[in-house]
Amino acid sequence: MTLFFVILNAPRILAIIVVLLILLGYMSKTKLNKLLVKSFIGPFVGTFFIAIFLLLMQTIWKYLEDLVGKGLEISVIFEFIFYFAIHLIPMALPLAILLSSIMVFGNLAERYELVAIKAAGISLIKAMRPMLLISVILSFAAFYTANYLIPKANLSWGALLYDVTQKKPAMNIVDNVFFKDIEGYQIRVGKKLDDNQTIEDIIIYVDDRKGGNNNILIAKKGKMVVSDDKQFMTLHLEDGRRYQELVNDPSYKATMPHNTMEFASYDLTIDLSELAFNRTEKERFSEDHRMMNINQLKVRVDSLDKYIAKKRTGLYRYLEPYFYNIEDSTIDIKDTAVNARFEYLLALAKKKDKEVTSADKERKKVSMPDNNNRSKLFLKPKTIDQRTDTAVSVASLAVATEDIIERALQSVNNAKRISNNNVDDTFVQKELRAKYQVEWHKKFTLAVSCILLFFIGAPLGAIIKKGGFGLPLVVSLLLFIGYYVLGIFGEKMVKQGALPPITGMWLSLFILFPLAIFLTYKASRDSQLFDGDTYKRMIKILTPYWAKGESKNS
Repeated sequence: MTLFFVILNAPRILAIIVVLLILLGYMSKTKLNKLLVKSFIGPFVGTFFIAIFLLLMQTIWKYLEDLVGKGLEISVIFEFIFYFAIHLIPMALPLAILLSSIMVFGNLAERYELVAIKAAGISLIKAMRPMLLISVILSFAAFYTANYLIPKANLSWGALLYDVTQKKPAMNIVDNVFFKDIEGYQIRVGKKLDDNQTIEDIIIYVDDRKGGNNNILIAKKGKMVVSDDKQFMTLHLEDGRRYQELVNDPSYKATMPHNTMEFASYDLTIDLSELAFNRTEKERFSEDHRMMNINQLKVRVDSLDKYIAKKRTGLYRYLEPYFYNIEDSTIDIKDTAVNARFEYLLALAKKKDKEVTSADKERKKVSMPDNNNRSKLFLKPKTIDQRTDTAVSVASLAVATEDIIERALQSVNNAKRISNNNVDDTFVQKELRAKYQVEWHKKFTLAVSCILLFFIGAPLGAIIKKGGFGLPLVVSLLLFIGYYVLGIFGEKMVKQGALPPITGMWLSLFILFPLAIFLTYKASRDSQLFDGDTYKRMIKILTPYWAKGESKNS
C-alpha cells in the first residue's frame, strides 16, 4: 500500500527531487560549497540508516513473539519491518542531522580547514549556508513524510500488526506434546519422522463441545498430507481404533451408550483455515490519530470541540431550572436564551412572593379582631374540635415536608448522576482531542527540529574540534536524549491537560532555541568553550591567594 501511495505521488516526489538537484547544483558552483555539501551528505546518509537500524533493532524485540513460530512468509516479515522503519523516521532524522553536522564541522576544525576558510574572509555563518539549505530541504521533506507517508505506513503497519497478532501458530506437531491450536482437535504423536509426514503412536481427541474425552482416535501409524492451498490437512491413519460415546442419545446418562470401531485405514480431514494468515481491511484503523494527516486531524479536533461544547450546553440547560438567577452575580451568561429564561424565572418568583405577601395581609386583616374583643379572644379556651383540627394540620404539614424533602433529594441525585456522566464523557473526549492535537503539532515540530538541531550541531562541532564517531557521537546522543525527553514530557503534559498543545509540543524546541543561539554566537567568535586549559587558567585566576598557599605580596 505504501509503495502504491509512492507511485501515485510520483510527480510530486519527482518535482521535489528536481528542486533538490537544482539547489545542490547551485550550491556546488564553488569548490568550497561543493566540498561542504559532499562532506555533509555522506555522514548524513550513513548516520541516518545507522540510526534507523539501531532503533529498529531496539524496538522490534517486543514484537518478536508475534512474528516467530507462526509460519509467516518472508515477504510478510519484511513488509512489517519496512512499515515499522518508516514509523521510526521522526526519531532517526533529527539525530542524523545533529550527528552529521557535529562530525562535519568537527572534522573541518580538527584539520584546521575551518581556520583556512575563516582566513579567506568567509565567516562561519556563510560557511554553514550550503548545509543550512540542505537542512531546510530536509525539513520540508520531513514535513511531507510526517504528513503523508508516515500516516499511510502507520495504517498499513497497524493493520498488519493486528493480523499478525491474531494469527495462530503454524502447524508444528512435536513428539509427545499435544497440539491444541486447531479448534476441536487435540493431536499427540509419539514420533514424527524426518519427512515431516510419517507419524507413529497417534492419539487424537475430537472435541464435540459436550465436555470430556468422549471421542478418541488411536492409531499405530499414519501420514499427514496438507493440501496445496494449505486450507485442509488429511490424516491417513492405519491399524487403529475409534471410541465414541453417544452423548446425543436421550438415554445417555442411564445406559452410557458408546460406539467402538477398529479400522485398518481411516482418513480424517481437518480444516486449517483458522491457521491461515488473513488480511483485515485497513479502513477499520483509519480513525486512529497516528493514521491521519493535518487536514484530517483538524476536522477531528473541530468535531470534538463542537461535541464538547454541545455536552456542556446541554448540561447547563438541564441544570438551569434548579437554580435561581442572582441579580448581583458575577457570572457572565453569554447565552441570551438561557439569560432570558433566568429573567423569566426570577420575575415569576417575585410575582409569587408578592401574591403570597398580599394574601397573608388580607388573611390577617380579616381575622384580626378589634381592640375591645382582643383580650376575650385570647383568653377563650379552644374546643376539642379545634385542637383536633390543629393536630391534623400539623400532621399534614409534616407529611408534605417529608414529601418535599424526598423529591428534593431525588432531584439532587439525578442532577449529580447526569453531571458526573457528562463530566466523565467530556473528559474522555478531551483526552481524545489532546491526542489529535499532539499529532497535529508533531508534523511541524519534526520539520523545525531539523533546522534547530543543525544550528546546535554545526557550531558545537566547530567548538569541540573533534570529528569521527567518538566525542561527536557522545555529545549528539546526550543532546538528542535531552531533546527527546523534553518532547515526551511536553506530550504527556498535553495529554493530561496540564499544558496547552502549543506549549507542551514546542517545549523542547523553546528550550533548545536559546542554546542554538548561544552556541552559534560562541562559534562565530572562536570561543574556547570546551577548552580545558581555558577553564584551568580561569580557576587559577579566581582562586584566592591564601588557597594557593602563597603570600599576598608574592
